Amino acid sequence: MPSHDGLFASTKPAVLSLSAQSTPTVRRPQSQFEVLVRHLLYRFFHNELLSSDDETKRVLQVGYFVALPTLLVSMFLYPAYHAFPPNPYPRPFWPQVSDHYFFVMYAFVVMGGATIYEWDLLFPDLLDVYVLSVLPIENRRVFLARVLALTIFLALVLLGTNLLGTLFLPMVADLPNTCRHILAHAIAVTLSGTCAAAAVLAMQGILLNTIGEAFFRRITPVLQGGSVMLLLAILLLFPAVSHAIQPLLTSGSTAVYYFPPFWFLGLYERILAGPEALPIFITLAHIACLALAVTTALTVITYPLAYRRRVRQIIEGFRAGGSPRNLHLPIDAVLHTRIIPLPAQRASFYFVQQTVLRLQRHRVMLALYAGLGIALALANMLVFYITPGHIRPSLLPSGIRAAVPIMAFWTVAGLSSIASTPIDRRAAWLFRVLVGRPRPGHLSGLRRWITLWTLLVTFATAITLHTLSPQSIHGSLPLFTQVVIVIGISFLLPDIYLFTVRSMPLTFQRRSNITDLPLMILRNFILFPIFVSITVDLGLWMEKSPEHFLKACVFFAIAHVLLLVAHTKYLQQFTVDLAPDHTEEFPQTVGLRDT
Repeated sequence: MPSHDGLFASTKPAVLSLSAQSTPTVRRPQSQFEVLVRHLLYRFFHNELLSSDDETKRVLQVGYFVALPTLLVSMFLYPAYHAFPPNPYPRPFWPQVSDHYFFVMYAFVVMGGATIYEWDLLFPDLLDVYVLSVLPIENRRVFLARVLALTIFLALVLLGTNLLGTLFLPMVADLPNTCRHILAHAIAVTLSGTCAAAAVLAMQGILLNTIGEAFFRRITPVLQGGSVMLLLAILLLFPAVSHAIQPLLTSGSTAVYYFPPFWFLGLYERILAGPEALPIFITLAHIACLALAVTTALTVITYPLAYRRRVRQIIEGFRAGGSPRNLHLPIDAVLHTRIIPLPAQRASFYFVQQTVLRLQRHRVMLALYAGLGIALALANMLVFYITPGHIRPSLLPSGIRAAVPIMAFWTVAGLSSIASTPIDRRAAWLFRVLVGRPRPGHLSGLRRWITLWTLLVTFATAITLHTLSPQSIHGSLPLFTQVVIVIGISFLLPDIYLFTVRSMPLTFQRRSNITDLPLMILRNFILFPIFVSITVDLGLWMEKSPEHFLKACVFFAIAHVLLLVAHTKYLQQFTVDLAPDHTEEFPQTVGLRDT
């Protein structure tokens, strides 16, 4: 009788002999196509956006952050479906619809965000073309490998985002037909995420085939920022939409047909309820299928054409158009005489200005912060008045007043984060040789660059909202109050954010430690609402009398001067910052040996 001990025995001894260790390991042979797919898929998960000391750890952290909300929401809904003590009445229909809306909305937002996140890797870049094109690989095989790698990446994101919700929500809801609920949930969230990813791919394919590479690169930050803003607005407006989902869908307004998450919510309810679904859900389900078919068809048609055109333009090169230099002369004259008169200030100002949009990491960070600021401002001031057959949007006066500090805060936070993200630390020794210890003149260029852009953003926000604001907050005094607040917080926020900065921008990165997460939570979730509330109250206080108005102006001026003096004394206490992983080799290497 054969023994079964071998099933549980170790396949190799605990201690190997030298001859066994020297025996080469037999590996499974990999085809050329498999190697290509693995290489391209590796680039999707390990790129400059995830640059850190441990890229694998960062990928896992992002995966946990994206996957956990569906599980947490499912667990949070358990008391609503199973009240304590047991409730004899089941959860009402429309609250259940609201629960389903969260999952289709979340899948749409995450998949759209993931596709935007990989914006520059959706098509070949310079490295792909000049490295892979010289190898004995067919162009068709490289194209198919990229398509397969992109499909695997999006499928993994879609699976990781929605798997926990698909398993746990039907179990929590415990409806009469659990299998049908699982099927409806899986189909709705999968098609919702697929439509979002296909829409981004189709948009890129259409633009690359129509406007060309040069102009496309110019508008890429705007496209990324606008797309992120729309996705974050959909996410942040969830509480308002969730509470008003019944009047929205039963209002009879055609506006609900233009909101993509509602399409797949209709598909969810159509599959779950079958022929007994409400007419509005049947109509929305038809729109969802049509939208998915159109976006998928556009992607299938435009992606190969855009891929071919992208490769050809990279090989042949393209002429980057630029605006005439004469248009910059008046602006440069004002900058050099009024804003950055010193050479050290000009050096750091133009260094940051010309570098910030060159890297994908910086563009995505800029788009994320800009979209977050705009989405938070919209969520705070936008309300909908629902009447039969009509949905009328309106702006709250309190939200209009809060929009300026919201935009100022996230503009300063985003630009400061970008300035603290290094380009290549291996070449940072050059600044230590030329500059030595950064003096206040070098760092004031960064502060003035952030202040200038914050002024432009907040002024544009204030003027735009002043034209749209209701009559109750019109007038000269509210306008002057907003102007003073714009100028004051545009100067004070960079002073506060950059107070501890003592290194050249884009050249040094502090190692993360255990205190980073609590400080981030304190700044973004506790201090940010307090700052917005204080700024709104300050504006109302300034409008009460001219005396209050003058006191606020004096406060902003004195606080700005005191922060500048304190920052200068702070810099004198420290020497030059050295990168933690290059302190031993400074300044012998240039950073070119490992490239």
